[in-house]
Amino acid sequence: MFTKKEKNLILIIALVLIAGALWSLLRTVVKKQRPLSTADIRMESSFQREDEQRGESDLPLQPVNINTAALMEIEALPYIGIEKAKAIIAYREEHGSFATVDELTKVKGIGPSTLEKLKPFIKLQP
Repeated sequence: MFTKKEKNLILIIALVLIAGALWSLLRTVVKKQRPLSTADIRMESSFQREDEQRGESDLPLQPVNINTAALMEIEALPYIGIEKAKAIIAYREEHGSFATVDELTKVKGIGPSTLEKLKPFIKLQP
């Protein structure tokens, strides 16, 4: 059927294909085992912080009173994670009730842009 040269050529082609498949598989396995660096995470476009992943259904139904709210109520606000919620409560305990909504910018991690986004979700009552 095949000559000896043809059989050898078919064998060489098969070995090259098998070697390429093994090389590809090895690269995939090694790539999956490589630990992620911080740069990889920053570059990942689908990566979002937990407090940015909330959907419309997770938002508070009524404004939260920042002066009396518990940790979990404050954490449920958009753009507020556990650390910012703790910082709000710590500031409130140290300085007393918030007199104005704008006073929230004195809490570490809450700037003017975050405050503007939060305003529809918060209220102040003593």
